[in-house]
Amino acid sequence: MIIVCYDHTIQSIAPDEALKNSFFIGTISFHMPLFMILSGYFINPKRMRTDKITTSCFSKFKHLMVPAFSWYIIQCCLFREIPEVKASLESYWFLSCLFFCFCILAIITKITTNNLIVFTVACIITYFTPYCYFVKINFLMPFLAIGYWLNKHNKYLTWQLVLPILMIYIILYQHWTFEDSVYITPIRFHKFSSIIPISHIAIFRFAIAVTGSLSIIYGCILITKYFKNNILIKKLIHYGKYTLCIYTIHFIFIKLIKDFFNKHLWNNDYPLILFSILISTLIVILSLSIASLLRYNHYTKKILLGDF
Repeated sequence: MIIVCYDHTIQSIAPDEALKNSFFIGTISFHMPLFMILSGYFINPKRMRTDKITTSCFSKFKHLMVPAFSWYIIQCCLFREIPEVKASLESYWFLSCLFFCFCILAIITKITTNNLIVFTVACIITYFTPYCYFVKINFLMPFLAIGYWLNKHNKYLTWQLVLPILMIYIILYQHWTFEDSVYITPIRFHKFSSIIPISHIAIFRFAIAVTGSLSIIYGCILITKYFKNNILIKKLIHYGKYTLCIYTIHFIFIKLIKDFFNKHLWNNDYPLILFSILISTLIVILSLSIASLLRYNHYTKKILLGDF
């Protein structure tokens, strides 16, 4: 989450300078796919089959969409904005995307018991179905599948596999630009002739995201393995379960920062990267503190944190 906060922070402070920052451009290539892979790691298709579709979807709605809608309303109140249905889904687009992906999987698991077919069909359907570029469903669904695969075959994630994967990421990064990101070139087919050029970018984007994400995951595995008794590592592992809270709450601070720097342009005399790291770390700490307070109340824990 610190990487995500850093990206959002530097982009809010100085958007033009952010596009010149190699670390920002690099992390944009994998930070949301990485979260989707981690989400896919904990998917339980067996439970989806035993539960009713409505039960599975409603459970995810409470956990993901209730906090998303609630924090969106809070944003509208704080910044005097008029709530809109489309904006409410796009404000916390990753949670909306994750919810819709779960709903699609819940339906397909009722058709077949073969999980490979489930995820393959889900990826194909979302890739070619019109409007699945909305909240980037067609972009992130494959990473949910990668996460599930990683759970079942994590024994293959060794240095012998990750080293060439890291090399591939480094090579791909040399050709990566912000224009290649899904924010600029979504998977959106206007006509039949656009399938090949759009797919070419999509494959490149998928490859760099997978290699970058797996490299980060393996790096984290090594750190936790060799420094498992380190207090800082233990704290980071503990607070890792509060990812959803940090994601929803930190946008309030990001919007405040953006409003401030829209009025006061960034002074290039100060080190932007260091400043962004400090601010993003502070945002994470404040978000965790707010989440801790909200957990004390029965209603805020459910409505704002999705802890039903």
